[in-house]
Amino acid sequence: MLKLTSIRAGIAALATAVAMTASTFMAPATAKAEEVYVLRGAFDVFSAGMNQMTRRMQARGINAHAYSNGRWSGLAADIIARHKQGRVSFPIVILGHSVGGQEASAMANKLGQAGVPVALVVGFDPGFAAPQPFRYGSPRVVNFYIPNQPRGNPYRSATGFGGSINNVDITRFTHADHVAIDKDPQVQSRALAVVYATVGK
Repeated sequence: MLKLTSIRAGIAALATAVAMTASTFMAPATAKAEEVYVLRGAFDVFSAGMNQMTRRMQARGINAHAYSNGRWSGLAADIIARHKQGRVSFPIVILGHSVGGQEASAMANKLGQAGVPVALVVGFDPGFAAPQPFRYGSPRVVNFYIPNQPRGNPYRSATGFGGSINNVDITRFTHADHVAIDKDPQVQSRALAVVYATVGK
């Protein structure tokens, strides 16, 4: 009886050792695709173009989802929590129109401050208030905006930012206004080309 007890104890110890070894080498669960966050403008109804671009990206196999403005902080908090668990997929891309464009830089800053890299931010006439200057990380920033009018704003950088910012004056190739900018075919084509190049799809 004593011998049988010893054998059972040995088997249990071996099983524990195998489980511990497996857990040591098992990589954390990770998402299967990039993460693209699309932030709409005020009241959602004026940002139909953001929904259009989201559907176009999804049809291309890109993990993109559109959200109401005001959701950025909660989205960032979720990304930060999952990043600590090794469950975030890269690259992370953020697009935002109007108020959503204003929030896009705030979201990128919050992520960068927490050590979560952002690969690309694309703005569409961020406003109405001036967006936060980019401070953290080294994302590529592209902003399609209409200069010299009260609604949209260019993106700017502040100390600590190591990326590039390209504010594109859309009046050079289209007559779209603040409400129509995200729906304009030429703006969409240029913006999506940057996203496709970033995610490699």
